[in-house]
Amino acid sequence: MRRALDAVARWTIRSPWRAIACAVLPALALAALLPATTVDLTFTGVMNRANEHVGRYFEMSEQYELGGLLLVLLEGEEERLDQAVDRTIEAASALPSVAAARRPLPLEWLAEQAPWLVERPLFDRWLALAEQPGDMENAAEFLTSALALRASVAGVPGARLVEIKMAKDPLAEEVGESPFFEIEAAIESALAGSGVTAGFSGLPALSAGDQEQTLGAIKRLTPISLVLVLLLFRIVEKRPGGMLSVAAVLILAIGAALGAVGVLTGKLTVMETFFGVTVFGLGIDFAVHLFVRQREELARGRSFEQALRRTLSGAGRGVVAGGITTAGAFLIAATAPDPVALHLGLSGGLGLLFCLPLTLLVLPSVWVLRQRRHRRRVATATEDPSRRATPVRVPGLSSVVRWSTERPVRCLAVSAVLLAAALAGLPRLQVETRLERIMNRGVPAIAMVDRIQEVLGTNGAPWILAAEGLEEAREFAGRLDGHPLFSETISLGTILPADLPERASALHRVFGSEGRSAAAAPMGDPRALAVAALRRAAAVGPPDIDSLPPGLREKFIAPTGEFLVYAYAADSKADGALARRQREVVQAIDPAASGLLAVVEGMMIGDRPWIPWIALSILGFVLLVLCVDFRRPASVLLAVLPVLAAVPFTLGVLCWVGIPFNVMTWLVLPLIFGLGIDDGIHVVHRILDDPAQPIRGAALSVGRAIAMTTLTTTASFSILLFTDHPGLETMAAVMLIGLPACLLASVTVLPAAAVLLLGRR
Repeated sequence: MRRALDAVARWTIRSPWRAIACAVLPALALAALLPATTVDLTFTGVMNRANEHVGRYFEMSEQYELGGLLLVLLEGEEERLDQAVDRTIEAASALPSVAAARRPLPLEWLAEQAPWLVERPLFDRWLALAEQPGDMENAAEFLTSALALRASVAGVPGARLVEIKMAKDPLAEEVGESPFFEIEAAIESALAGSGVTAGFSGLPALSAGDQEQTLGAIKRLTPISLVLVLLLFRIVEKRPGGMLSVAAVLILAIGAALGAVGVLTGKLTVMETFFGVTVFGLGIDFAVHLFVRQREELARGRSFEQALRRTLSGAGRGVVAGGITTAGAFLIAATAPDPVALHLGLSGGLGLLFCLPLTLLVLPSVWVLRQRRHRRRVATATEDPSRRATPVRVPGLSSVVRWSTERPVRCLAVSAVLLAAALAGLPRLQVETRLERIMNRGVPAIAMVDRIQEVLGTNGAPWILAAEGLEEAREFAGRLDGHPLFSETISLGTILPADLPERASALHRVFGSEGRSAAAAPMGDPRALAVAALRRAAAVGPPDIDSLPPGLREKFIAPTGEFLVYAYAADSKADGALARRQREVVQAIDPAASGLLAVVEGMMIGDRPWIPWIALSILGFVLLVLCVDFRRPASVLLAVLPVLAAVPFTLGVLCWVGIPFNVMTWLVLPLIFGLGIDDGIHVVHRILDDPAQPIRGAALSVGRAIAMTTLTTTASFSILLFTDHPGLETMAAVMLIGLPACLLASVTVLPAAAVLLLGRR
């Protein structure tokens, strides 16, 4: 490896433009494939449809044309609500993104068919009013029951609910392209001046609000993050040309990786937007190690050519070994049967593999060209300002390294105590299972979910069972009735009673042929109104499937002819653990039952049996690369020490401070692993490069570069703390704890262990 890197250094010195061309042209060729690559920025593009329950949800959604359900809660004065409902339905129905807008149940139809639909005891009271007009006790009970029925049908006083069925599942919408805000604006405009307020909930409102708030925060903070990183990078390289060369390398690596991923997978997904952080974080580390080492070599009085060759053959070895181990880990993760792992692993691994040759060829070549230009401007090489270069200074680093190498046993003992104290917090480990706690706090729909559940006992994510007929639909609903996990179960089986023939017979017995011509009832006479309703019912006969209103048919009868049963959870929380218990209950009744909460379960606590095998494969690959690189067990052990110390320490500290683990936490752990293993590799290579050099000097030399990479990466991630997004804040917290832990382990634990293992101070 040393000879190969020295040959690269000599090539860049001799033919810098050719070296740049050999690195840049293949990257540009791959990046040129991007315009023809399919881009799928929907969340369904990274959903694991191989998961039985997640796949079933999407299959049901497509088969039954469910779309997304947007709930609109209207609140205001009772006498204004019905008109507000009509305005809301009219405004929403005019939009192309809306498939249907309706009340949960059609009130007019319910009123017309009331004798057929009410509970049997109330029907019997109505019939008794016709048969025994003088029964005052029955009349009083009828009035009480009728008032209760009207309230339950009309809704809670002061509140109404409108259901809006989206033409397209919100999970299939591209990021930032949701039509929700258009619907929201249309409804609010229609209700302006009515005194009625509208609150929005359901998946369309939640996903659109989260995307708007989060993307808006990232757009505001990203420029600040880039400026901050560039300002910190000036500590290493103050000249604009050097900074631009690093930016060009990273951009080319990202473009080439995206082009290659598009060729291999056929599309780019929303996960590729995250991998840029990985390539940026690790790629800039490659550059920092080369810049810092070059400054050190120049500060020692070596010529430019000597400094360049020693930089590439020295720090370059660590860059190559660290890049290969981290890229290999990402590529192994890409073999997992999960689209998220596939796209994130493939893009991260390929991005680092492209970043390696670009860094090792482009940066030295730019240095050579800049040096040539400078020599043409000055009379002699002794006036070269690069000779006045000084090493990067990190306050306190020298003292820490000196203590760890002069007191190695004490250093390792203190480190072991700190690690044990951190690991003692592992029993406090919390796994976040609630979706809302990894969403932006500024989304109004999150609070509206609880409000609708509190007021009306319903939500926008019911479990859906499919029955072959009305009797089976009634059976499904009956088995869920009274279950503590569910507040309400609705289907045509619950709307249309099973005793309709009996009621028809009773009405015929009481009214006979008289029911065929119902007389108008005097206003204000409850008994007369009830008898008139019974006569009308006897005249038209019981309702059947063909006489149902269109909205009711669309909601409860699937295009395939099955009868849909909606089971609403008693708890409105989108909790993965709770969703699993609910799913087990509904699938015990209908094995094919599913719902949006099945996706929440798969996302938050889904079974991933492949994780142990992937982890073991990554560990085996890293150890194999280190064994080939170092060829000594002691050196391999030293290289992995920072990871072995920092990662468990980070996990323990997270448990102590009460930061729960979630799906977004695991996205940044590969970064901690990659940076930690790279740090160890660089320190060990520096120790082995010059056996005569004290270990303290080697650790101090590489420690400066590690301190700079830690500073730039933590600075970029610290911006996420201001997004008001719990998931992103957790990612930032992991990095802000893990990266300094890797730095400390690299300049304390590793050199202290090296002193004891190698027998020299």
